[in-house]
Amino acid sequence: MANDFGKTWWGKSWLKALSKIDYDNRIPRGRRYANNGSVKAIEIKKNMVTAKVQGSRPSPYKVEVTVPNFTTEEKSQLKDQIKLNPQVYAAMLNKELSPDIEVLAKEAGINLFPQKWSDLQMSCSCPDWAVPCKHLAAVIYKVGDAIDRDPWLFFQLKGL
Repeated sequence: MANDFGKTWWGKSWLKALSKIDYDNRIPRGRRYANNGSVKAIEIKKNMVTAKVQGSRPSPYKVEVTVPNFTTEEKSQLKDQIKLNPQVYAAMLNKELSPDIEVLAKEAGINLFPQKWSDLQMSCSCPDWAVPCKHLAAVIYKVGDAIDRDPWLFFQLKGL
């Protein structure tokens, strides 16, 4: 059964950077890898995602994605905005994100989500020259799936 990635507005926002580029059909192939179980042993700690992705070689490839943290000032501004908007906080307690949080962040000059691939630091042990390769794209899809289910994870990735 295929996974419908980006079910929520925040999951779609996470995956939006995927739509900006495509090297030789790597993005759809990454989606296929995310759906067919090729992503193994994914782990998220703080702002680092590590995973093993099974490719065409016998050993899985090692994938690492680092999400840049919010600055101290950005964290402070976001916390203040959330405190001033109880509906945003209430939605977060229900594992949802109010679209208002993105509006509040933009008004403060903060990009909540990656705007392009280069907003993330990524590496893969595969021989492909492209960033993202299909293995990296697969992991980004899987992270998007996890963020769909739990938006708190996104804030963890950003160090908040």
